[in-house]
Amino acid sequence: MWPLVFSMCVLGTTLLMTIPLEGLLSTVLLLPLGAALFLCVLPGKESQLHRFYALFFSLVTLVLCMRLWSGFVPAAVEPFQQVVGFSRSWNGLLTVKLEFGLDSLSLWMVLLTAALMPLAVLCSWQTQNQHSQSFYALLLALESFLFRCFTSLDLLCFYVLYECALLPMFLLIGLGGSRARKVRAAYLLVLYTLVGSLAMLPCLLLLYSRAGTTNYLLLRQLPIDSRRQLLLWWGFFLAFAVKVPLMPLHLWLPEAHVERSTAGSVLLAGVLLKLGTYGLCRFNLYLFPEASAYLGPRVSTICLVGVIYRSLTTLRQVDLKKIVAYSSVAHMSLVVLALFTMNEVGILGSILTMLAHGIASPALFLCVGALYDRTHTKALKYLGGAATAMPLFSVWFFIFSLCNMALPLTPNFVGEFLSLCGIFAQNAVSLTICLGGVILSAVYTLWAYARVVHGMPKIQYVSGMADLNRREWWTLAILAIIAVWWGLKPTAVLDSLGVCVYYWQQCSLAIYEPSPWALLV
Repeated sequence: MWPLVFSMCVLGTTLLMTIPLEGLLSTVLLLPLGAALFLCVLPGKESQLHRFYALFFSLVTLVLCMRLWSGFVPAAVEPFQQVVGFSRSWNGLLTVKLEFGLDSLSLWMVLLTAALMPLAVLCSWQTQNQHSQSFYALLLALESFLFRCFTSLDLLCFYVLYECALLPMFLLIGLGGSRARKVRAAYLLVLYTLVGSLAMLPCLLLLYSRAGTTNYLLLRQLPIDSRRQLLLWWGFFLAFAVKVPLMPLHLWLPEAHVERSTAGSVLLAGVLLKLGTYGLCRFNLYLFPEASAYLGPRVSTICLVGVIYRSLTTLRQVDLKKIVAYSSVAHMSLVVLALFTMNEVGILGSILTMLAHGIASPALFLCVGALYDRTHTKALKYLGGAATAMPLFSVWFFIFSLCNMALPLTPNFVGEFLSLCGIFAQNAVSLTICLGGVILSAVYTLWAYARVVHGMPKIQYVSGMADLNRREWWTLAILAIIAVWWGLKPTAVLDSLGVCVYYWQQCSLAIYEPSPWALLV
């Protein structure tokens, strides 16, 4: 069966790569949502049919996104390409013009989302026998909402889609959760994110009342006085800080990860957390550069506390999934810290670290999910001896642990190295503290790996540790190939992102050169 599926994918890829670029973005935006609606009309008890259709549509969407990537020109005069949209007016009182477009930053986020979706379908291939129709339809609907978020050129449209992405994740926890506390985790996710994003809504209304539009391209050319920038900046920052999440707004994340299915954790760690850093980069830095420069040291202080405190918290965890979850909080704090260095190297390193984390963290969650499917536990005291019982799993777990530690020849190393260079250019004290976080990252990653792979075997659990099957092996192999490619040739990402940073420098009104004591401000 699988060779036939692979042959069909190769043939489909060859045909789809000949599709003209005109109108292709519209197809990418509509296809996952149409596929979700199509799944809803299929027979409810045909779980095998649901899986194959979800995998097929996610692969077709991935190929179309690769076609977008192949036709993207990073050095184009206009920063946004493939712009599509429509407008609607109600009696002349309100005009809504929805526009979607791609620049290098949104293109890579779309590619990351499209690449992780087939893996999310594959990792739930044997575990979602009940509610499979609803589960896979929600996955495809979530993919559609994420595509629209990353390509939206209208702030009001972005806000609506940002909120819409909450509903599929809320329902996915209920359908794929592993314990009775999944309802609490689902409500924590919704309440934290919904309350945080409400801070952005009055800011959007203020922008509309002053400028008469919420179009992103027009607002970038609109001069905003410094005091109003500070007010607007805080509204946007609170909305995105919850999603990243930054301390102390991160309490919902470990609970959500533990209660989610493996597919939900893959998408949460790989894409949904990146919505926060994407929003900070796209809106806070681009629209409010003076406020970002003024409040950058405050954000740096929050991030530095988060890097160290959450790394120490990770060392105290006894649940393997929580270790990976708290590790994500520490790494995303480093991403935001590098982002607000306000220099080209730091921003490039921040974006590359964000993308690399979108590969390494989902891979670790896939490893945890493979262990849980066999042992039905995530507690470290019951895990051990995987080197003997699961040699293939141990190899992949070791490779992605090295990625999580940012070892050289991995994309995490390139991203964190550039981030640390940007942080050093801003403040040497911040660099010193960040290096402590890097060391702690290696400590808790190696500690968890040693406990799982080389720890004392527990007879009642080792007996059920069958090694990876072909589906699981190839799921992890795909992520490893992407990680090795980005690690050996980071210029494939950096060259296109450099154009995005150039446009930010052209629009920026502030030159940020803080004093060595800026951390204490």
